Amino acid sequence: MVHEKPHHPHWPLAALVFAFVFALGLSSVHEPSTWLSIRAGAKILSAGVLPGADTFSYGAGGGAWSTHSWLADVLFAKLDAWGGPGLLTVLKSAVLAGGFALLLPINHGSPLVAATLLCLGACAGWRGFTETAACFDFLFFALFVRILRPRHRFEWTAPAAVAGLTALWANLHGSVALLALWIVGLKVFKASLRTATRERLGYWAMMTACVFLLSWNPHGWGVVRYVFYDAAGSMDAWRTPIFSLYGVLAAAGFVSCFFTLQQEFVTTLACANVLALSLVLPGLRPLAALAACPLIALALGHFFKPLRDTRSRVARWVVVAAALLLIFRLAVTRPLSPARGYGASSLSGAVNFLSVNGVRGRMFNESESGAELAGRTERLVFIDGRPGLYNATFRREAADWPRLFRALDSVYRFDYAVLRNRRAAAPARVLDEDPGWRLAYADDHALVYLKKTGANALIAAQTPARVFAPNRLWPDALDAALARPRDAAKVLGELDAWMLQAPDCVQAMIWKAYALDRLKMADKADRLLELAGERRGLSWDPELKAAYAFVLEARGRAASAKSLYRDAARTARRLGDGVLAGEVATRLRNCYTRVP
Repeated sequence: MVHEKPHHPHWPLAALVFAFVFALGLSSVHEPSTWLSIRAGAKILSAGVLPGADTFSYGAGGGAWSTHSWLADVLFAKLDAWGGPGLLTVLKSAVLAGGFALLLPINHGSPLVAATLLCLGACAGWRGFTETAACFDFLFFALFVRILRPRHRFEWTAPAAVAGLTALWANLHGSVALLALWIVGLKVFKASLRTATRERLGYWAMMTACVFLLSWNPHGWGVVRYVFYDAAGSMDAWRTPIFSLYGVLAAAGFVSCFFTLQQEFVTTLACANVLALSLVLPGLRPLAALAACPLIALALGHFFKPLRDTRSRVARWVVVAAALLLIFRLAVTRPLSPARGYGASSLSGAVNFLSVNGVRGRMFNESESGAELAGRTERLVFIDGRPGLYNATFRREAADWPRLFRALDSVYRFDYAVLRNRRAAAPARVLDEDPGWRLAYADDHALVYLKKTGANALIAAQTPARVFAPNRLWPDALDAALARPRDAAKVLGELDAWMLQAPDCVQAMIWKAYALDRLKMADKADRLLELAGERRGLSWDPELKAAYAFVLEARGRAASAKSLYRDAARTARRLGDGVLAGEVATRLRNCYTRVP
């Protein structure tokens, strides 16, 4: 019988699965909300109590808010203070790897098949491999399934472990900890059908203890208010689509339930419920990818004989796993990992500019950058991505800020604005065209605008007006000024000042190379292009790739330009930037249709 043994331990292969998922976690994507989690943890450590009202945003009006993952927040704050993003990423990766490795023994006697499924599950759930409290869900879910799956004589060791894990889960990630009660409830129901009265009482005692210990957190039973609070993922930058590898595993998992339910009641229903919830709660889809793996492995045991794990087969498996890691690095890590979130250098230049120049007053920002600004500074943000804190009308108006900025300004009286430097759509154009605002800082990731009146009037007055607007996609925005001899020198001076203000800005180097080429200084342009090509930002930022390709095209290097255009279009589509993808596609089409 394929279910004769409760577990099929295989420590060498479990270590390989752990190493695979650990490596995947080290090179996965990052989530902006981690910054806010760290800031909340630091506040809890300094104040000694959980927040009862929002203190990070003035747009929320000081509304009621608290964290349902206070212990994870405190842990993240400590690790960030001790070792920065690197240390926190190591912890996250170890937690995720532990969750996947723990489920390896639940198989039909073929550990290689189970290990392969778990590696595929990890690849399917990579969008959840972020430094958030949700990373603990993988480990806790695996522990509950492992502890409650075996069918053996009742002993108090397992209930005690389950009760303690329930309390810990409720404090690390309270919004998903109710899954613990559901899995325990399934075990109690199953045990009550066949076990003796004494054992049934023991299982019910375990359930009672878990119900009690779920409330053993600062919120008490109030943690229930946060059930699946962040699993909907309305502001999630890395939402998992249904039509993906996750969808394939989920479908296979549902089908597997028909073959495993009778003999694996607890495991089947626990995993099936996570799969069902993930269809409507995108935040649970990475966890569902893990949950599908044991179901599929158990179902396969009904159709295939156990596969012996010989040395040659394990060696071939290692080669396949290494190939998966390489594909993941090329398809996910390089283009997406530095794009946004904790550990990515996105707003550090803008934050430094605000601090050095003493910019003060009310800040306007976009929702996508609110968590990082709130987490890295003591400044109050206008809005961030926390679900449930802001009402729907406010969110809609904040999202439509390029059209409604003047109306919002008349209500909230902004003194400065920190915006993402999105050059393709150029939403900041509305501030460029407003005579009451002046661009004071720009780099590859962010723009800082100051209002000419109010708290920062003196700083704005000392900021010279620009001959050109640097927050545009194509360098030919310089053409009009370069065509006028009087302004050409000003353009070069502004480009030099831009490079001095933001030394890491690749766009400034690309634009200056374009300007030098237009002014017949090809040798200097070549050197700048060479330097820009060595910058790390050019390897993943699709807008910078497109701008670089534009300069190459202008210099007659069409083949290299086409390759970069294609690469930029692919990355833009992966990041969900349809506007940029369309712009690049137009340029690429022109490259192919242009007559030499």
